[in-house]
Amino acid sequence: MSNRLRRARVVAITAPHAPLLRWLDRTRGPMAADPAWLGRPARHPQVRRALRELRGFGVPTALEVVWAADGSGVEPDAPRVIHVHRGLLEAAPARVRQLAERVVCIDLLSVVRHEIGHALLMLDDRAASTDEFRACFGDIRQRYAVGTVAAEVGRRLERHRGLANPRYRRVVSLYAATHPHERFAEAVRMALATGGRPAAIEAWTQAAGVDPCVGAQIRYAAAWLARQRHP
Repeated sequence: MSNRLRRARVVAITAPHAPLLRWLDRTRGPMAADPAWLGRPARHPQVRRALRELRGFGVPTALEVVWAADGSGVEPDAPRVIHVHRGLLEAAPARVRQLAERVVCIDLLSVVRHEIGHALLMLDDRAASTDEFRACFGDIRQRYAVGTVAAEVGRRLERHRGLANPRYRRVVSLYAATHPHERFAEAVRMALATGGRPAAIEAWTQAAGVDPCVGAQIRYAAAWLARQRHP
């Protein structure tokens, strides 16, 4: 394929998702930190909702959610603290929300749900060594080389046809394809969103058009959550 045709093909694939990628570039990059909120508790209704959902599974684990200026995540040496990007407070336009469906989390509630999955697995990763976990998500010992959200989903949209590629029907979202850790965290996100109810999980998988293995991932995550008993 000539360079000209290759560029045309990339533009054709990327153009429909350009609003989403621009949004991610603008709202998920490092931002000016304000001591008034940096590292302070993220007091927000969506944060409280995610933690209520976790308690709904009977998980007593104490987690703290704080504001960050350079991305969302959990640090292995402090897994009880979830950092959420302050940029998540900016509501995405309807078109961006539509494009983000099954691509990447862009709202505060979904990101907190996702990071809860990371936090709890860091607190107790014994399940990750089982055959059942690896069959669902892969081996978390795989080298973690995940870049920015915009770079990861942008590459898959531009080079691998995005959700039109059948391989991505086997994961909750495009971002979940980046690493087993992210596949698991995305499954936890959906387990919390559905309350782990089989009918709700089935309804979501049917509406999303994913393979049955994705339903198995979410059901595994829901059952795993129900077993968590860290104080």
